[in-house]
Amino acid sequence: MKKYWVKLVLASSIDGRIAYPEGGKTNLGQSGDRLALEESLAWSDGILMGGQTLRDHQSICIIKNKALLKQRISEGKNAQPIALIASNQKIFPTNWLFFQQPLPRWLLQKPNSKNDTMTPNGFDKKINLKINWRTSLYDLSQEGIKRIVLLGGANLISAFLLEDLIDELQITITPYLLGGDYCWVSSNLKSVNGIMNRKNNWILKESKKIGNNELLKKYFKNNFS
Repeated sequence: MKKYWVKLVLASSIDGRIAYPEGGKTNLGQSGDRLALEESLAWSDGILMGGQTLRDHQSICIIKNKALLKQRISEGKNAQPIALIASNQKIFPTNWLFFQQPLPRWLLQKPNSKNDTMTPNGFDKKINLKINWRTSLYDLSQEGIKRIVLLGGANLISAFLLEDLIDELQITITPYLLGGDYCWVSSNLKSVNGIMNRKNNWILKESKKIGNNELLKKYFKNNFS
């Protein structure tokens, strides 16, 4: 039986872009998208983000909705899920907002040696990644991280797509046409069609307007396709 569940959550332009052509920090969604995001964070045990995305934003999304915070606490959880940062970077500027935000911070890294156990400043714990993400997710589940919200960036999403590890897609379509190269599925992923697009592979669970001309879509992967 599978020990973990990965939900990819993102906001995209109509043409599938997640950033402006020049790159950098991008916030496409508005209030309806923000609530949908926080609901997913409240469901999760951990928020997974790549190092480049952290460098672009210097912070991570947290739950601000009082009802959702109360719900988590009533369920015996920490107010915020654990921030899981996948990066080989050893030193981070601790003046970033990320290091002042009220949540636990774990760093996920490939070890340089068997004795590479030192936790960088600002992080509460370091997890050594295994040879692939499937094994690493199993290890995280043993640490109690079983529900994961994947926020990107594109390289991390690509790695999960190639290992067929995404169980759920939550995509907010925002009313923009951006162009450029920053799609959430990389054009370099030549093999993803065979992995992720088998017949009846994705089941539409929800599609609704959430205000400001935004459309929220949720798909579950059909594990029996």
